[in-house]
Amino acid sequence: MTLEIKKERIIVISTLLLSLFIRIHVLYNPLLFFDESAHAAIVVTVPEGYKYDPAFHGPLHYYTVAPVLKAFGESEFTLRIVPAILGVLFVASIFLYKRYLGNKAYIAALFIAISPLIVNYSRFYREDVYVLLFTSLGLYFFLRYLEFEKSWKEVKFDKATLHFVLFAIFMALFATVKETFYVFAFFMVLYGVLVIKKLRISDLLIASMVFFAIYLTLFSVFWRDNILSFESFPMVKAVSYWYGQHVEQRIRGPPHYYLLLLLLYNAPALVLALFAIYNFCRGKEGDEFTRLFIYLFFANLAFFSYMQEKLPWLVVHIEFPMLLLASKVVGRKGFVITALFMLYGCIAINFINPINYAEPGLYLATNYEVRDLALKLSGNETVYFLMEAGEAWPAVWYVKHYTGKYPYILENCEKVSADVIVANESCAFKLGPYGEKIVVRCYNLWAEEKTWLDPGIVQKLPSFLLLRTPLSDTTTCLNYVVFRE
Repeated sequence: MTLEIKKERIIVISTLLLSLFIRIHVLYNPLLFFDESAHAAIVVTVPEGYKYDPAFHGPLHYYTVAPVLKAFGESEFTLRIVPAILGVLFVASIFLYKRYLGNKAYIAALFIAISPLIVNYSRFYREDVYVLLFTSLGLYFFLRYLEFEKSWKEVKFDKATLHFVLFAIFMALFATVKETFYVFAFFMVLYGVLVIKKLRISDLLIASMVFFAIYLTLFSVFWRDNILSFESFPMVKAVSYWYGQHVEQRIRGPPHYYLLLLLLYNAPALVLALFAIYNFCRGKEGDEFTRLFIYLFFANLAFFSYMQEKLPWLVVHIEFPMLLLASKVVGRKGFVITALFMLYGCIAINFINPINYAEPGLYLATNYEVRDLALKLSGNETVYFLMEAGEAWPAVWYVKHYTGKYPYILENCEKVSADVIVANESCAFKLGPYGEKIVVRCYNLWAEEKTWLDPGIVQKLPSFLLLRTPLSDTTTCLNYVVFRE
């Protein structure tokens, strides 16, 4: 074994160990966020009671976590351990890109290992890290496929076909965890038109059959459900639901929302990526890898900036190609600056204060008072939630082990009698004299988008980057908890 190989192995092992430590250290902290608790309520129904709902994504990320819960019980740690492990595998997948990045692949892997937001969503019971892993592997095999010499008319099953089938497998897995697949697929079809002379019709047919075999099997809960009608077909349900959310502007935000997130958490890497794009435009970087990743960077940035469903975890679709482009041109000084910038952000958002309402990268971070409420219960109380079902999460998850039932009641809430009542503000003031009353701060919300457009935000940037102080106003979601005398 040469010294060079030994050095490379040390770098790879060190990077993976760092990734593993960052992703599993105190994985039980913080409390489950809003979305995590909703997913936790669904995963326990797998497989008997599970049915695909595009609002909660899936089904693959439920299938992979359910066995862990059955084996080791339900907790913050067991809910998050699979995404954490997949986060490490995502970092490992970047080493495959040494074929296109050379030794800069080691830098790309390190950037992803310590990226504040990618780490956060690798410590989170959501599907985003699944998407990153499947996208990384899929794109690698797609690029490998383009390298082979072939005629579009010939019918063959060879090494090129195998690479395209692997691409299809990872795309099918992507499709079964998150609806953003349909956007990505559209982008890849457009790119396929550009490289159509490098494709082979027989490969497309074989890969399509493999794709739909996986897609239909997983969405139908292993052929238990009929999903072949137009209304129940997963793509129809997914596109119609999420387009409806865009039209409704449920979680709206300004066009520069994702650019701001990239600047706050990856500013040096963004500058480096733009420099890589500049080099490409000058004709210095003309390879297929660079062309594809620049295309995906701009396509994702344009699409998600336009869509009126602004959520911080969607930035990973933009961040992944950006970090690989940045690593392609980074020098020694740029590497140090970028790594330190991201490492500090990573530690701040994931460990120093993982529920810091000042962090725009966190959405609906659950206050520790929710767990304190659960600890006040003896285990035999009946708890009623007087609010819309969507308002009750994540508190429902934390009290469900202590209660007999927790229905949601809004009408005639002043007549409700229970051991413990958790109410929203409007219902709380209808209860009258009841018993001990406490206020639980459930989570914080960013204020309206106008604050993001405030010119004064620039003045607050240094304070945020150094001390993690708020850039904008926030509002607090309060639950009023009443105990019967």
